[in-house]
Amino acid sequence: MEVKHKVFIVGIGSGTEDYLLPIARRTIEASECLIGGKRALRLFQDLQKEEILLEGNFDRVVSYLLSEKGKKKIAILVSGDPGLYSFLGKVSRILKKDEYVVIPGISAVQIAFARIGEAWEDATILSLHGRRTDDLAARVKESSKIFLFTDPNFPPGKIASHLLGSGVENRRAVVMENLTYPDEKVLDTDLDHLSKMEGFGLCVIIIKKEMNTSAAEGDSKSLFSQSPEKSP
Repeated sequence: MEVKHKVFIVGIGSGTEDYLLPIARRTIEASECLIGGKRALRLFQDLQKEEILLEGNFDRVVSYLLSEKGKKKIAILVSGDPGLYSFLGKVSRILKKDEYVVIPGISAVQIAFARIGEAWEDATILSLHGRRTDDLAARVKESSKIFLFTDPNFPPGKIASHLLGSGVENRRAVVMENLTYPDEKVLDTDLDHLSKMEGFGLCVIIIKKEMNTSAAEGDSKSLFSQSPEKSP
């Protein structure tokens, strides 16, 4: 029997509503209940939907999904694209395939590589958020291009120090903070210089074996002081 109301896992992009796909907006507007993190829920608070905070409420969310699936129009909001380090993995283990629908979104990976004007089909993508870093240096050594979702407890400076201390040769490092927001910053540097820096907020990092010439000469460069779409 076909499920009356499927649960939607919706990718909401990596920041501002500029990067929200129209189909995602329509799906969210048609929903009765929104489940997501603080930033995600804040983005749609004007819709005045029932809201459930995902952070710290995993057991409650699971119970809610199991009891309300098929009865309510539920949208789970995830940053970027659901296929990359999101709640989708957990949902797929508690719901049947015919009980949910995935709406893709624009990920931080796409935006980050767009910022430096490079392709990313050959990049290794890793998340350090709440995960062990035992094999990080080995993964970096074996990859010529790597993308990292960082963790607040393991900021860019510490990552660079860890890699250099683990035998990784100095490499180009592009740090991107607050992607797509008005205060977006993109810093093109190298691991050596980055290891001496601190004070970063929400970041992603691209590490490339190919060095940036100016960075190698000691000139870390800020590519943008804000999202290029917002520039005059």
